[in-house]
Amino acid sequence: MLSRLLVGNAVRIAILIVGSLTVFPVAAFCQDKQPATGKDYLVVEASEAPQDERELVDSFAPSFASQEIKLSPGPAGRKMLTITADRNFTGRMVRKYNETLLSRGINIFGAAYFGDFSWDRPAFDASITVTRKYAAEPDTIEISEGIAQTAHGDRPLMPMTITADRLSIPLRGDFGKTWKKLRLIPATEPMAPEPKTGRYPGSRVYLVRQDDGLAKTVCYAVKGKLADVENFFEGKLKEVHKTVIVTGEPTSPPAPVELFGIRTSARIIVVAGYTYAQKKLHYTEVTLKQAGDPNLAPYVEIEVAEN
Repeated sequence: MLSRLLVGNAVRIAILIVGSLTVFPVAAFCQDKQPATGKDYLVVEASEAPQDERELVDSFAPSFASQEIKLSPGPAGRKMLTITADRNFTGRMVRKYNETLLSRGINIFGAAYFGDFSWDRPAFDASITVTRKYAAEPDTIEISEGIAQTAHGDRPLMPMTITADRLSIPLRGDFGKTWKKLRLIPATEPMAPEPKTGRYPGSRVYLVRQDDGLAKTVCYAVKGKLADVENFFEGKLKEVHKTVIVTGEPTSPPAPVELFGIRTSARIIVVAGYTYAQKKLHYTEVTLKQAGDPNLAPYVEIEVAEN
């Protein structure tokens, strides 16, 4: 009888031991398959994200050391791109990051906000635009607008918000998906008055703007070097005006500006000529712009305003 009890207990102990060995590996496997958190979150999210979202995340990848970059859904179909750096952001880091994005054709226009992010904090003037070449047509690019709007859709949100080590960029839901063509050098020109300086060789009119009853601004586009265009107009203005003033240089730092209808960063040179005759000031002001965006950089925008 005693031997039977001992045998029975031995069997039960063996079953418990086998059961324990069976349960622990399964439990460990299930724990390994739980959603990753912290630094591993991006890897899990990126593997499940659609191809276009993975490409969007890659295009915003920072050049500085970072812990995480992810794209999350926001309210009203908007998206939120967040980057967590390995240290707190500085103004220099943000500036360098903007330069990195610009080199990829991503133009962020507007001041960065240092503070907590809010979907209700509008910017006075801001935009996010990405450009790409359109090989099917000459001198043509495609652009996609990405600035997210406030809930009422009447104001742009802050394009960048920095909170300690986190940088947030709110984006339109169709950013990088919806594109429109933009021809930089038009095939046909609108009617325009010929300026006193004449036009730069090879340039073509793409816009005429009536500034007031007496003055007009004619905008041209040309492929070329900023320094060559500056030298041309400086020489021409000296022929027709007594005083010529040049502001800016081809090597000057880029500044926020609108160029070919795109708000971006560009080098700007203003060549202005003035003549006082018959009790009236006559002027010709030529504004030259060349962008840092690689898809816009081969082109110079020329604005000629005169009375």
